[in-house]
Amino acid sequence: MTKYNKKNIFTAIIIASLLIVAYICRIPGLARHSREAGLVRTFIYMTLYVAWCFSLRSRIIQVQARRYLTAIASLMVFWFLIRAVKYHFISPELYPGITRYLWYFYYLPMLFIPLLSVFAAMSIRRPEDYRLPGRTAFLFIPPSVLFLMVVTNDIHQLVFTFPGGTVRTDDNYSYSIGYYLIAGFLTVCVLSTFIIMFVKCRIPGSRKRILLPCIPIFVLLLYFVLYYLHTDWLIFIAGDMTAVFCLMYAATLEICIRCGFIQANTHYRELFDASTVGAQITDNEYRVVLSSRTAEHFSTQLLRRTEKGPVMLEVGLRISGTPIHGGHVIWSEDMSSLLRVLDELREAKENLEDSNGILEEENAVRTRETHIAEQERLYNIIQRDTSRQIRLMDQLIGQAESSGTDEERAKLLKKMLVTGAYLKRRSNLVFLSDKNPMLETQEFALAFRESMDNLEMYGVTCGFRSELTEPVPAVHIMAMYDFFEEVTERSLDCMSSITVYAAKTEDGLTLTINTDSTADFSDLASDTVTAVQDEDNEWRLTFRPGMGGAD
Repeated sequence: MTKYNKKNIFTAIIIASLLIVAYICRIPGLARHSREAGLVRTFIYMTLYVAWCFSLRSRIIQVQARRYLTAIASLMVFWFLIRAVKYHFISPELYPGITRYLWYFYYLPMLFIPLLSVFAAMSIRRPEDYRLPGRTAFLFIPPSVLFLMVVTNDIHQLVFTFPGGTVRTDDNYSYSIGYYLIAGFLTVCVLSTFIIMFVKCRIPGSRKRILLPCIPIFVLLLYFVLYYLHTDWLIFIAGDMTAVFCLMYAATLEICIRCGFIQANTHYRELFDASTVGAQITDNEYRVVLSSRTAEHFSTQLLRRTEKGPVMLEVGLRISGTPIHGGHVIWSEDMSSLLRVLDELREAKENLEDSNGILEEENAVRTRETHIAEQERLYNIIQRDTSRQIRLMDQLIGQAESSGTDEERAKLLKKMLVTGAYLKRRSNLVFLSDKNPMLETQEFALAFRESMDNLEMYGVTCGFRSELTEPVPAVHIMAMYDFFEEVTERSLDCMSSITVYAAKTEDGLTLTINTDSTADFSDLASDTVTAVQDEDNEWRLTFRPGMGGAD
C-alpha cells in the first residue's frame, strides 16, 4: 500500500468518524442539551466543508473551475451558518419573522450551488487561464429571479402557502408553483452538469465511470421526493435537508474529481517521485524540497550556476534549471548518446565535404540527429546521381591547380561554377522530392535559371521560358534537368547560345532545347529524345520524360 493510499484511508476514517458523531448529536434524546449538540453538529459540518474548500484550492488545476468549486463549498458553509442561527440563536416564538426569512435564505445556496457546478463543468478541459464568455452571466438570471420569489413569498405566496390565521413557519406550509419551478431548475442544472462532464471527458471507460457520481445525486433526488411527501420515517432518520443536500452534492463533486471528470493534481508527488527524469525542486536558497528517485545530488554552488544557463559536466551530464514560484526546479539530462550522435554528424559532414565540395554549405547543415539514417540515404542518392559531375569537378580542380596562366584558371573556375550550380540544384531537387513526389514549377524554374546565370558568366547567351503552371512529378523535373545538363556539358566549349522551353502538351511534358553548338547530338535520339539539326546547323532537341516506358 502506497503512502498516498494510506493517507486517503486515514482521511476517509476521520471524515466518517466526524459524520457519525454529527449524526449521533442529531438523534433525539441522546444529548441532554440539544442546543449544545446542535452546535457541535454545525461545527463539525462547517469544519468539514471549510477543509474541503482548502482541499479544492490545492487540487483543482483550472483556475475558474477551482473558483466555482470553492464558491460551492463556501455556500455550503454559509447554509450551515444561517441554519445554526435559525435553530440555536433565534427564538421562533419571539421572532417568527426573522426565523422565517432565515429559512427563505436556505434557497440562496440551494439555487446557486447547482448553477456553479454547471459553470465548473463548462471550465473542464480548458486552459488554466480560460474564462467563460461574458454571455454566461445571463445564466445567473433564473436562480436570482427564483430566489427573489422565495424571499418575497410573504407577499404573493407563490412558493409556500400558509394556512390562514396561523403563524407562518416551516412547520406548517404547503408548496405552490414557485417551488416546482425551483425543483425543475435544480434538476436541469444537475443533468446539464453531468452531460457537459460526460461530453468533455476523454478518459477511457468514461461511460461506465459516469454512473458513480450519479449514485449520490439519485439518492438526493429520492430524498427530495420522500421529503416532499413528508415521509415520517425519513424525517426521523434524515430530516436535516441542509446536511443531506450538502453532503450528497459534495460527495458527487468529489467522486467526479476522483474519477477524473474534473481535473485535479492528485498523485503529482508520487508521479514526480517515480519519474524517470532526474529532477529536484528547491527553495529560493537551493535547499532540496522534493526529489525524484533518479535525481543525482549536486552541490549548492553547482545548482546556482544554472541561473545563467545549462551546465555541462565532463561525464556528458547537462544540468538545467528554471525559477518557479517559491524556488527553482533543477533537472539533469544524460547527453552522452547525443554527443556521440553529434560526433557521427561531424564525421558525416567531413565525408560530404571531401566528396561533394561545393555542396558542403547547403547539404551538411541539414543533417539532424533524429534523421541520421534518412539523411545518409539521401546523400547516397545524390552521390549516385551526380557521380559524373563530381568526377568532372575533381578533374577541373586538378586542371586549375596545374594551370599555368590566370586566363586558363579563370576559364576552369567558370566551368566549375556551371557544374557546381547543377550539383547544388540537383541535390536540392532530391531533398524536395523525398518530402513530396510532386514539385511546384517554381523549383523547376529556379534550377534552370541558376544554371543559366552561370552559363552567361561563361559567355553563353541563355534564354528560358516555362508554361508549366501546375505541380509536376519530381522524377520528371529531375530527368529534364539531367538532360539539360548533359547537353550543356557536351556544348560548353562549342556553343554561344542556348534556349530552353518547357510546356505541357496532350502527350505529356516537353522540354525543347535550341543551341548553336557544333557538337553532335544525333546519338541522343531515342523514344524520349528527338534530335534535329536544321540548315543553319542549329540543333533542336526535344525531350519528353515518361515516354517510351522511361521516367
